[in-house]
Amino acid sequence: MAQVEHPHESCSPDPVRDLVVTGLVDPVAHDAVARTGSPRTVAGRPSRTVSPVIDVTPFTLPTEVIARSEQVPVVVLLGSPVDPGMSALRRSLVGRVSPARLRWILATVDADRFPRVVASFRPRSLPTVTVVAGGTGVASWTPEDALGDRGVDCPDWVEATVSTVATRLSGLPEDTVVGSQSQAGDGAGGADTGNEPDPRLRRAADLVGEGRPEAAVDLYDRMLEDRPGPDERRTLSRARAAVGVLVRTKNLDRAAVFTALAVAEQELRQGPGQGSRRADHGDLSTLLRAADVLVLADRPDDAVDLLSASLTGSPAGSLSGAEAGTGAGSTSGRSAGWSAVELGRLRSRLLDLVLLLDEAAPATVRARTRLASSVF
Repeated sequence: MAQVEHPHESCSPDPVRDLVVTGLVDPVAHDAVARTGSPRTVAGRPSRTVSPVIDVTPFTLPTEVIARSEQVPVVVLLGSPVDPGMSALRRSLVGRVSPARLRWILATVDADRFPRVVASFRPRSLPTVTVVAGGTGVASWTPEDALGDRGVDCPDWVEATVSTVATRLSGLPEDTVVGSQSQAGDGAGGADTGNEPDPRLRRAADLVGEGRPEAAVDLYDRMLEDRPGPDERRTLSRARAAVGVLVRTKNLDRAAVFTALAVAEQELRQGPGQGSRRADHGDLSTLLRAADVLVLADRPDDAVDLLSASLTGSPAGSLSGAEAGTGAGSTSGRSAGWSAVELGRLRSRLLDLVLLLDEAAPATVRARTRLASSVF
């Protein structure tokens, strides 16, 4: 019997392969790896400027993690910034990487914002620390590895692993420019105030890791009731919004995800004035599902644009003249075809997803303008 190959099933992490499977790297480029043996062919050249601590996005993963790991080991910390365990790990690793003088790089991945990036490393639990060398994950550490008589703390484990793999890498080029270390002192999720973190934050992160996002949302709701401070409320609200997407998409199969993405792409391309009330997929539930899938695809700005444009019937990535201040005119949500109940659902979901973006992001500015236009 011929052996069937399963390119995404393996016992060890392989970020390069998983970038192909998740669509972050073109398969044609991946074929070059098989011919050259070098992930740099896939990822492209990393920048000349190197910082000891970086935040990873889907756009920087191929260059600043995969390709960079051809030069020096990259220690990737995966987890949620609202998880106190993640925060403690980041602080301890920052304390080790700063004096290491770029012998290795610390890269942090926000699991709430970039779940697909985290999934490409296939961690058993969160937080997880993975050492990437030569484009491949060579070893992983979880908090459980520190338990027992033979347990090892993460910073010590990182130093030992880095020492083992660094000798076979090329090292940083001579023209390397040392970048700012401003990220190295800010901790995870903001400044360290010295206050003891709420243990429920860790519990909520554990619930998400256990596949129980509904319970995590309930826990975030209880924390929001107890913590009226604006900074903490924003952090908790943002985490709740991200986990809420997981709740709503938990039971979607692969076909449903692709269908939702197709709907989103068509709406974004043609504009909600042409698409949001089409008979083929024009119901509000389909639109909201499409926005959630965009968030899962690490495109929260597109998700916000999709929903905000659907309020007014305007092109997704721009403001109409009415929205820009020349009068509401025919761009109101009601004239776009939504009932009062539908408008309420749409506004509520939009306000939820806006929390995932920076307050000054262009999509956030457009959303605020369109919300005002749909009301007045």
